[in-house]
Amino acid sequence: MDASLAPRPWRPLPVVMLLFSYMLLFGITVSTFGVLWAELMPTLRLDEADIGNAQLASPLIAIVILLAGGAIVAITGKKRLALAGLVILGGAMIVTARADGFWALIGALLLQGTAFGALEMVINSATLDWEHATGRSVMNAMHAGFSGGAVIGALVAGALLEAGWTYQDLLYAIAALSAIALLATLPIAYAPETGGDSSSPLAAFHILAVPAIAWLALIGLLGVVGETVAIGWSVIYLQQLGADVLASGAAFALFNATMFVGRLLNAPLVARWGPRVSLVVSGALLVIAGGLLLLPQPQLWIAIVAFALCGVGVAGVIPTVLSAAARVAPGQSGAITGAIMATAYLCFIIIPPLIGAIAVRYGLQLALISIGASGLALLVLVGRVAPHRAG
Repeated sequence: MDASLAPRPWRPLPVVMLLFSYMLLFGITVSTFGVLWAELMPTLRLDEADIGNAQLASPLIAIVILLAGGAIVAITGKKRLALAGLVILGGAMIVTARADGFWALIGALLLQGTAFGALEMVINSATLDWEHATGRSVMNAMHAGFSGGAVIGALVAGALLEAGWTYQDLLYAIAALSAIALLATLPIAYAPETGGDSSSPLAAFHILAVPAIAWLALIGLLGVVGETVAIGWSVIYLQQLGADVLASGAAFALFNATMFVGRLLNAPLVARWGPRVSLVVSGALLVIAGGLLLLPQPQLWIAIVAFALCGVGVAGVIPTVLSAAARVAPGQSGAITGAIMATAYLCFIIIPPLIGAIAVRYGLQLALISIGASGLALLVLVGRVAPHRAG
């Protein structure tokens, strides 16, 4: 904890509320972009392949930040890293609003990825610190905050675009929210960091060498596939099926709402039955959702239901994996966060260009096979997870 930035003794409630507010902002930002991709395509003269390639930029730089997160935190402290991430996020929104072509968009998305990597590191590792210090579990609730923010972002973005706002107006509004979050951070002291964290830039790689952690990281990656597809392509696909901007935005909000509910339900599920059962339920729901999206003669309402089921399916995977990894390697919050989240972010590199390329050649519906395939792969790997309960 940085004494110069946080002179007061830490208190659990303000810290968890602050971290939750970061998750809300994160969700609002990501879901707003989920709605805005359909607006950016014609304005910047992009096709599906361009969108898929552009979506690589943010996760690429985020992975670098996450893998080096232990060393960065050792230099800056988690609070300074959060402040830097919020400044960069606001700047990224302004640069995106002013982008006038593909390469300007790429530059803006690189800034966005830097901010996302910093905030992912801070939110998840500081939450693990909080859980260690208090003996209470809040990871599912924390990630539910992301989904709640995503519901807000999707609904508000769709409604405001329908009311005549431009996508630039929405991006400037997110920049203002980032400034508010920065001001709220200044007086708050974080929970004490767990003592086992390493400042080595290779700490995340070292912890991935633990087989149990490596399997959990791979499962986490598979759990993010459906989320990646929904964020980048659900609004575009639903509009191809005839939905207008408001309806497609509402459907994307429904996806995030089911994620929100799924994360709230996942905590008692894991506590009662353990992480393995939670992950089996997730995999099965993703298989069902993928099957619905591949039905011949697709109907709009069936696609909306499928994305809603996908939201429930992906909801619990990352929180379950993070908490399970923390039990495998207690006191390693920074290294665990870097390893698990950097692996998950690989999905944001692999899936968007793959979906874009398949969509250009064979149509977007066929590209959505990735959702069901990820569920099948998750079910195959779930036997690697210890069947113990969370306690």
